Amino acid sequence: MKVARTAAGPTLEILVDLATRFYVAGQSQVEIARALGLDASTVSRYLKRARDEGIVRVEIHRPRSLHGALALELATAFGLKKAVVVGGAPGPDANFAVARAAADYVNSQLLNGMRLGLSWGRMLSAAIHELPMGTVSGLDVSLLHGGIGRGGPGIQGHELARHLASLHPRSRVHYLHAPVLVDSADIKAAMLRDGSIRAALESAASSQVALVGIGTTDDSAPLIRDHHISPRDRKRLLDAGAVGDVSTRFFDAAGEPVHILDDRLIAIEWNQLKAIPLVIGMAAGLEKRAAILGALRSGCLDVFVTDESTARAVLKAART
Repeated sequence: MKVARTAAGPTLEILVDLATRFYVAGQSQVEIARALGLDASTVSRYLKRARDEGIVRVEIHRPRSLHGALALELATAFGLKKAVVVGGAPGPDANFAVARAAADYVNSQLLNGMRLGLSWGRMLSAAIHELPMGTVSGLDVSLLHGGIGRGGPGIQGHELARHLASLHPRSRVHYLHAPVLVDSADIKAAMLRDGSIRAALESAASSQVALVGIGTTDDSAPLIRDHHISPRDRKRLLDAGAVGDVSTRFFDAAGEPVHILDDRLIAIEWNQLKAIPLVIGMAAGLEKRAAILGALRSGCLDVFVTDESTARAVLKAART
């Protein structure tokens, strides 16, 4: 294949093609030169031009250090297989660092053909969008609970599952075509008689690894903020002591399940979640301290990824 050039030099399409091959596909300059019928020196010159013209922008992110001693203390306190704690001050940068650390850990655990269960939420979305492309193949991705009709773009389970599967060749998604919370126990019973919904939940329960965030019962929680849980149901949860949820299974400050909404939830059961061999949770922010503490006490998490400030706050709260 010969590359066409104008009298003024390479076209925009050529520069984009070369930049994509080099920076995204990982081809060497020699490989690109052979494929496009160019000299290697020409490829190098065109790549420089792509940077000069703003087609390629290089950003360098200084990695945050991992706080090993604090992670060990957190893991020991709550019987975790592993904790990952990102050092540094709290804030948006810390949340991003937690997402990247979670993505790194998740990526290290993926195997060809692995069965993977997904929850949904902002932190989980950030982590999944930090995963690299194509490290394994043939993932079998399932949703741990139903979806919501309203919510921020990019945080819903089916979106995250589709994106994760797109990163890994020959992966597939078991979509759960159901809301997470229905209006009555009779509606739930009727929906569970549907073969596709039942099969999707069975697939989720057979996951080898589950990726979950930790939700709260505060006003800012998507389930509360976007009115998926009514004021009446929220009051019932709070009256029963609920402080947070994992995959829409609620728990109190001691980590004990709160069953108030269970007869209307379309989600895998508590015992099924706990039976998954590796449940990786991720959350950050002092506002989530009570929910995180409850989740850690519940015994449903095997690995937890957070930031330094949150880890210290959770350990302090556990001692009081």
